[in-house]
Amino acid sequence: MRTRHRPAAVLGCALLLTVAGSGASGLFGGGRSSRPATTRPAAGKPAGHSDPGDFNGDGYDDFVDVVRSKSKDGKKHAENLVVVYGSRTGLVTTTARRTPAGTEPDAVFTSAPLRADLDGDGFTDLVGSRGTGETARETFALFGGAHGLSGARRLDLPAGFRPLAAADFDGDGSVDLLDGGHGGHSGSGNPNATGKGGDGLLLYGPFDREGTPARQAVLDLSQHGYVTPATATTGDFDGDGRAEVVFTYSLDFEQDESEVEEGKGPPSDLHSIGVYEGGERGLVRDTRQEKIIGGLTEPGVPETGDADGDGLPDLLVHTKFPTGTLTILYGAKSGLDTGRERTVIGSTGAADWYSSGFGSSPAVGDVDGDGRPDVVVNTPTFRGHDGKVTLLPGGADGTQSLDGEQGIDSKTDGLPGTPNPYDWNAFGQRPPLLDVDGDGHMDAVVFGPLYEKRKGAYLVLRGTDDGFAPKETRLFTPDDIGVPLRLT
Repeated sequence: MRTRHRPAAVLGCALLLTVAGSGASGLFGGGRSSRPATTRPAAGKPAGHSDPGDFNGDGYDDFVDVVRSKSKDGKKHAENLVVVYGSRTGLVTTTARRTPAGTEPDAVFTSAPLRADLDGDGFTDLVGSRGTGETARETFALFGGAHGLSGARRLDLPAGFRPLAAADFDGDGSVDLLDGGHGGHSGSGNPNATGKGGDGLLLYGPFDREGTPARQAVLDLSQHGYVTPATATTGDFDGDGRAEVVFTYSLDFEQDESEVEEGKGPPSDLHSIGVYEGGERGLVRDTRQEKIIGGLTEPGVPETGDADGDGLPDLLVHTKFPTGTLTILYGAKSGLDTGRERTVIGSTGAADWYSSGFGSSPAVGDVDGDGRPDVVVNTPTFRGHDGKVTLLPGGADGTQSLDGEQGIDSKTDGLPGTPNPYDWNAFGQRPPLLDVDGDGHMDAVVFGPLYEKRKGAYLVLRGTDDGFAPKETRLFTPDDIGVPLRLT
């Protein structure tokens, strides 16, 4: 069980917050205003090793999501990064803080928000980028502190930098930032140029509050200039203090027969998975690990987590065919998938499209508080597009299985709210798992965009000794946190 020490002063602030949040727009809903009243989260303190789930150091994990809104006619669009803080009673909607992607009609967040202690002050920060289309206009950070995250501050980084990953790649104890497709065409060596299919850029920490890195390295990750990484997943799988990174590439090229005959078109050695080892002078490609992951049938975007509790991160990969499957490749001192035998957990459904989604969006955490890691996965294809969340409990041998699994979907007894009646709820968890009430049990935040007559709803599945407790689930809507899905 994960425990956290909380001084009496912090508990007192949490109790005051509960009272303040019990009005029209308090804990988990109430009001439906697009700009509900706000309160400050409980004050916390910095930690020697910041908890990535907790921005203000109060011992309660905080939730982050990017909410995409549009008008009924589809002509207006808006994106907002929203943070909702945890407390003794769970997520408090009145603490919601919103950061818009911009004022332009087509403004978007060009990278997913990353949780990392960028400036090394003991508080977890949020780092992201925003712009239009796939072009990043600015990289920004919301810096953590005792009273929560700061407002968005533009970082003084090379133009167009789009952070795909944050990790310690050189083992110096500081967070580094990685952009897999920054720069001109492959080999240009110009870190201040931009262009799709170009160089990557690794910025080494420590960073100051202006975003200035200690140094940088240009990376050739573009596969002959054809394609840059779409996603990056990091973890120190061999425990040497330097993170590895697993890239996925979206390869979708069309060639006609004449191009093939003339030897034109994409090179034959393009690959959908790239694996690199961290180092002081950049990244070094690891083809052995590429073959391990690439050998899986149509691997999806991998996730990391310590699934067996040995202190080393593991790689969790979803594959679709012949049926939905979750494969766990374990970290080891000798390298990924060189120690204990991998775990393969397959859907119990028929080998068809409906079961192919099982194992999506895996997240690791101790939900039932027994000290053993559990894994939670989505099945977005369950019942067509209705969606399902499955808890795979950890066993005594340190592995998860379908034994004792718990499935929760929009028709599970005890859940609050009104789902879409036509089995089109897209019911799925938003990783990572979070302990939003600090009770030592990880919770899952599920989003159903068609709940509440298309207003959408977040459902916080509370972890207990018996797994998730549907009857203790709390619900709040995007309206409750000031970002309605429908623009007027």
